Amino acid sequence: MKNKVLLLLLVITAGLQAQTGVQGNFTLPQAIDYALKNGYSVKNAATDIEIAKKKVAEIRGIGIPQLRAEASFQDFLQVPVSIISANAFNPQAQPGEYLRIPFGVKYNANVGYTASWLAFSGEYIVGLQASKTYVDISKATLRKNEIDVKESVTKAYYLILILKENKRILTENITSLDKSIEQTAAYNKEGFVEEMDLDRLKLLRTNLSTTLSTLEQQTLIAEKLLKFQMGYDVNTPITLSETIDNVLAISSTGLELEPKFDTKNNIDILLLDKAVYFQSLEIKRQKANYLPTLSTFYSWKESRITNDFSQLNNNTFRVPGGTIFGVNLSMPVFQGLSQSARVTQAKLGLQKLEVQHTQAEQGLALASAQSWTAFSSSLGTLKNTKEAVTLATRIRDRSLIKYQEGVGSSLEVIQSENDLLAAQSNYIASVQQLLDARVSLDKNLNKF
Repeated sequence: MKNKVLLLLLVITAGLQAQTGVQGNFTLPQAIDYALKNGYSVKNAATDIEIAKKKVAEIRGIGIPQLRAEASFQDFLQVPVSIISANAFNPQAQPGEYLRIPFGVKYNANVGYTASWLAFSGEYIVGLQASKTYVDISKATLRKNEIDVKESVTKAYYLILILKENKRILTENITSLDKSIEQTAAYNKEGFVEEMDLDRLKLLRTNLSTTLSTLEQQTLIAEKLLKFQMGYDVNTPITLSETIDNVLAISSTGLELEPKFDTKNNIDILLLDKAVYFQSLEIKRQKANYLPTLSTFYSWKESRITNDFSQLNNNTFRVPGGTIFGVNLSMPVFQGLSQSARVTQAKLGLQKLEVQHTQAEQGLALASAQSWTAFSSSLGTLKNTKEAVTLATRIRDRSLIKYQEGVGSSLEVIQSENDLLAAQSNYIASVQQLLDARVSLDKNLNKF
């Protein structure tokens, strides 16, 4: 039984690792999924939704009846005293005789409550609508952040694969060059070639080693960038499960014909739609300030006044403070044209947003067409550069054979090596161009 439990735990753990890549081994979909759950911008955008919901509750609370209770207690350590002429109470008092009479009592306790309700306010009604729209905008902003995260993680993932492929090619070139240096050193020892030929090959090898070292540092930085964008610990190792051949095969297929771009469902356009609607509510809010505001209230108060603290609960010393029910109606009559100016400003703001909306739609249509052109062009460029690498490899191999057979020169070998390196560099650049173009195209097709 114990062994079965252990086996079950191992299976569950392996399944979780395969789904989430918690051991640092990520396919591209796993890396994107991890970033959507742990990315910094996505987390903050999700928090903004909760803040927006609480803002709606805050504004809604303004229209709910309010109840405020009040209580106070005063102990006059020294009761105020007034000096009054004695003959005011005693006609027989001598002129110039005064009495010191305390005004007030030592203890004073007050209690009461006030209930109020905003019965009607046009600005409040529109504000409640606007707050709900704010929630929708926050949700759309989260979606935009998710799209941006998918794009940035995909590009960073591809960059690492490209750098590693470049490293692999350089390593193979260095290995091949080491064999040529070894053979050339043997020929030089026998006196068949000059030492300068050997030095040329060594110089080329040194330059390649320097480039390889730079690529290794760039790969480390690219990995940290990917981990940062994923919300993954930048100091924890990470392994990419995808291969450059696999992502190239996926990115190069599936779009033989120019696709139709749906700009209406683009997240930037949707956000502008929300902004336009929000601004229209702002116009309504400003116009609502012309409407009256109606509110009601109910107030009750009571005091207990005595010089004996123990008598505070005695109804004899109870002093009613008054019970009041009231209705307040506020109606703006003339606001010095300032409110009219605010309405006009809101209308102009809406006009500006509508122009921005049209501009964004046209710009997105242009960017979408450009992304398709760039993708189509990069497919052809990749094919040509790949063929160039094949030809340059064949030329380099033939030059090496000729050199080994004594019918070729070291300069020819070095030239062929340089041509191969240039062809390989162009190939790597075309790979990056294709992958970047496919990412931009997929984004414009709303595939993220």
